[in-house]
Amino acid sequence: MLIAFSCRKPYNPLVVSSDQSFLVVDGMINSGSDSTFIFLRHTVKLNSTLQDDPEQGARISIESNKNDVYSLQETATAGQYLVTGLNLPTDRNYRLHIFTANNKEYASDFVENKITPPIDSVYAAPLVSGVQFSVSTHDQTNKTRYYRWDATESWKYDVSGEHPSKLIYKDGNILPRSPDSLINICYKIPQLSSAIFIGNSGKLTRDVIEKAPLGYVDAKTKKLSSTYMLLVRQYALTADAYKYWNLLQTSSQHLGGITDPQPTSAITNLHCITNPAEPVIGYVSVSTVTRKRVFLMGRTLPFQVFFPEIPDTVSCGGGVIFIKPLSTFPYRLRQTFASGDTLLIAAFTDSGKTVGYNYKSSLCADCRLRGGTIERPPYWPSGF
Repeated sequence: MLIAFSCRKPYNPLVVSSDQSFLVVDGMINSGSDSTFIFLRHTVKLNSTLQDDPEQGARISIESNKNDVYSLQETATAGQYLVTGLNLPTDRNYRLHIFTANNKEYASDFVENKITPPIDSVYAAPLVSGVQFSVSTHDQTNKTRYYRWDATESWKYDVSGEHPSKLIYKDGNILPRSPDSLINICYKIPQLSSAIFIGNSGKLTRDVIEKAPLGYVDAKTKKLSSTYMLLVRQYALTADAYKYWNLLQTSSQHLGGITDPQPTSAITNLHCITNPAEPVIGYVSVSTVTRKRVFLMGRTLPFQVFFPEIPDTVSCGGGVIFIKPLSTFPYRLRQTFASGDTLLIAAFTDSGKTVGYNYKSSLCADCRLRGGTIERPPYWPSGF
């Protein structure tokens, strides 16, 4: 062991200190009625403190091999470009054309416009302590063969237990909360999974994908305590696009073990016209998108679900602020609730008469402090 450790030396590859920065193009051309989002960023050095380097002020267009041109507009999000509802004709190929703010020109190859078949089913299979999701699809024309999916998740959660905050302190007054301002039940802001999900039926006589794995949700993540939502989007790929995503999946998700494949350079269909020797990172695909949304009720699962926890440093026991002595009551109200760290819960009664008010730490009563919103999404069904 002494010999082995004494032979270890720090390795500082040249790429760590390299000043080269390459364009990264992230997104696909949605040829249907949905919006197309393209993200432009630059690579950063491994030893840089910069987390993101978006390309702003670029001019981006989608062009067909029959000279159709569709321009994208820059959004308020740095490095994001948008065009809505293209509904592109299917009898032509398309490419992405980019001019950056420093007048460098980039373009992708012309790519076939693929029509994506519908998703047949999204399955949720309960296992020992979590749920495995999978997807099935098929193409009766046997023309798709190569598929990619992404998954966006959200979930509903309750932080109040049996005692939600039904009162609010405002401008020195105690007022009832309206039904649409209750803060015990929230919906997590939808989050897109970073995992890559792909499948192909290239070796089958029929173009059928049966229960391709999408991802696993462990009960200990607290996502399954109430209602869990998964939105699955399906994209048809060309054979070359599938190779790109397969390589990216292998490089990002299947490395680390001694028998795992070695990392390798990704293929791309993007090129720098200004400097052909300059690498460009990304792959542009063109297809319609199909989707399916599923909901899962935590109480129907055959294992224990876990509820959102409060940090150990916070006590949720709360307390009572009594009305008497009345002369100091307004001052005590202001001292207790004006900062927002503490919230009113409900009236405290004795023999049917209100003698004070229960309160708790905001972290124990306001679900919004854990990253959610009290506004129910329009797609969320009643009773879920």
